Amino acid sequence: MIVHQGIYLPDGETHLTAWMTKAGELVDGRGTYQVKKLRTALEHVRQFRTAIDVGGHCGLWSMHLAKRFQHVDAFEPVAAHRECFRLNVKADNVTLHACALGAKDGGHVVMKTEPTSSGDSYPDPSRPVTRELGLPAHAVPMRSLDALHLANVDFIKIDCEGYEMFVLEGAVETIKTNWPTIIVEQKPGHAQRFGFGEKDAVPFLMSMGYKLARELSGDFVMVPG
Repeated sequence: MIVHQGIYLPDGETHLTAWMTKAGELVDGRGTYQVKKLRTALEHVRQFRTAIDVGGHCGLWSMHLAKRFQHVDAFEPVAAHRECFRLNVKADNVTLHACALGAKDGGHVVMKTEPTSSGDSYPDPSRPVTRELGLPAHAVPMRSLDALHLANVDFIKIDCEGYEMFVLEGAVETIKTNWPTIIVEQKPGHAQRFGFGEKDAVPFLMSMGYKLARELSGDFVMVPG
């Protein structure tokens, strides 16, 4: 791994280092990424009990969420990213889950990662995992958020490179029980690789009773209507 502005990142990473340098904002002496989006999203949070970080990556959101919330549950399926996460996030109130989140609980997926831009990681649709094919190397378990029965959820961040709709489909009961503020990424061209429209997560949440509070360069802050 490498260290940039006091942040541990996977070997070969160049995209994040460039953006962190460009952003130029240090918090507690360490570099940040999307920290302005994080702050804006938190303006719409009513309570600060449990936060969920889907696509925890190297902990660049969780390290700040841990300062505001009583507890943070982060989900990161890529082992190299979790190694960096544990070095970046030392807080005792953070639980790091070594799995992917999706629409159904159970099974496995193989992750696809861009070497120079490790944030571009998602379940590889070209490598389905089935019983007939057996469990390939580097396969990771798939869970649904609802199966974990997390309580007092006040905030959910979902950034998984187009896989967001599957995550939401597996989180309907959690959302209806807790009505958290949600920030969901819907970047151009990402959801289409999984057969969804570019911004399907937004009307999906609206159909559940949410409204759009802010749009932030491809991220949508959704709040209960």
